[in-house]
Amino acid sequence: MPGRRAALAAPDDLVAGYVVRTPVAGACGTIVLPGGPRLYMLLGGEAGARLTIRRRTSEPLPRIGFIGPTTKIAQLDHGGATLLGLRLRTTAWPTLSDRDLSRFTDRVVPLSSIDPEATPGVFDPDGGAAAAFAPWLAAQRAAGRPRDGVAQQIIALIDASPRTSVADVCATLDIAPRHLSAICLRVFGLPPKRLLMLRRFLRVLRRLLPDTRGAGRVLWEAGYVDHSHFAKDCRRFLDSSLHGIRQRLDDGGDPLCRW
Repeated sequence: MPGRRAALAAPDDLVAGYVVRTPVAGACGTIVLPGGPRLYMLLGGEAGARLTIRRRTSEPLPRIGFIGPTTKIAQLDHGGATLLGLRLRTTAWPTLSDRDLSRFTDRVVPLSSIDPEATPGVFDPDGGAAAAFAPWLAAQRAAGRPRDGVAQQIIALIDASPRTSVADVCATLDIAPRHLSAICLRVFGLPPKRLLMLRRFLRVLRRLLPDTRGAGRVLWEAGYVDHSHFAKDCRRFLDSSLHGIRQRLDDGGDPLCRW
């Protein structure tokens, strides 16, 4: 409203979920499903933590790191450390940074390489994941970067209809395909077609991981032709079948894993 100061964005506008994972004897670490950016902090443990995406392993991991959008399942081995994690909302990036998110796709970097002020001293790990990242999130909000309205419209269109195509999005928003591609790479780290495919896939995966009953209806409503169509995406994004990933995620996954 004119003449009124806009309220600060609530935490849920930027953060989709937090996770705390403590070391467990015999456990391999945390499975990170394909999806949007995450932040993490490693507390204690040895310096042997590593992240494997595709066939590339980042080792040793920075203690406070940023995992860009991932297009394949990844394995985060804690090295005996406690993991505090934060999963960003799909449209959060423009509020947090002016940089092109596609530069970090399928990569992990120290958070300080994105924000030099993000040093360990500004975090409070004793209060859990939310408290640990609260000072950094508050500093990014205070920078006053506006939200990207077009990016929010893109996600709204994708979520409104699972059969939305790149051409449909361009026509509805009246933008050229090249312009749409530039926005998607900068804000989501992915080209438009891959964004549509991955978002549809993860929506279905979230439904079927806890319970596969009614899978046929779920797949049809999400725009999949049949089970083999979905199985192809499982191999593309997970290198596994749905049954295989359910066995690996015996607890149904956690917020760090989701889009």
